[in-house]
Amino acid sequence: MTKKQIRILHISDIHLDNEIGSGAEKSSAQIGLEASIDASIEQNVDLILLAGDLFDHNRIKVECLNFVDSQFERLLCPLVMITGNHDCLAEYSIYKRYNPEEASENVFFLRADAGSTCVFKDLGVTVWGRGIVEHHPGHKPLDLIPSVPEDGWYVGVTHGYCVDRDLQSFSSLIRPEEIEASGFDYLALGHVHVFSFMEHGLTKAAYCGSPNTGLGKDDMSAALVELNPQKGVFVNKLDLLPRTF
Repeated sequence: MTKKQIRILHISDIHLDNEIGSGAEKSSAQIGLEASIDASIEQNVDLILLAGDLFDHNRIKVECLNFVDSQFERLLCPLVMITGNHDCLAEYSIYKRYNPEEASENVFFLRADAGSTCVFKDLGVTVWGRGIVEHHPGHKPLDLIPSVPEDGWYVGVTHGYCVDRDLQSFSSLIRPEEIEASGFDYLALGHVHVFSFMEHGLTKAAYCGSPNTGLGKDDMSAALVELNPQKGVFVNKLDLLPRTF
């Protein structure tokens, strides 16, 4: 599998809830998801990574699920998604009664507790993702990463809090040395709602922020990632815009 030049849209923390409207009555989360799919089309990306917390909680009503389906039906490229702490895969999870893969053949939901992998040979990329099943202090997002593939790009997606010290009261901690040892070319992170780029060893990683302006911030953001076999990995903040029609 040969490395190819590809573009990735990294999104996260949309936090859809049951405030579902239409037209001018759309919620900030609805506007955020819609703007994210619009951006994937406008930027002509090859792959979308959704790093958790699509939903704000697990008590989601059918109107919200129908809205998600309507947006996923618009996808023109693969979307790989995991869960976050708000929509974790516990027994009460929304995903026990809703399967986003049924909305589109372009949706790939990585739900295994130990993480799981999907390979896109036409893009020359392997994606490993691990979401949250139970939100507790013992969860370590970058545990159990498989060995680096022999060829192609290696991309990770997970949900947690990257810190350079032990914080016993926090769950889903990610340490810089774990990122460095991961072997990923790029690691897509979710959980923090503002854009932040980091580089540990040969791995570049980022929090993409959130497209939801209802989370105590003014901007709608994603990360646009360029994987170039000759030049390497480039990560830029992408400011998303709501529809004007």
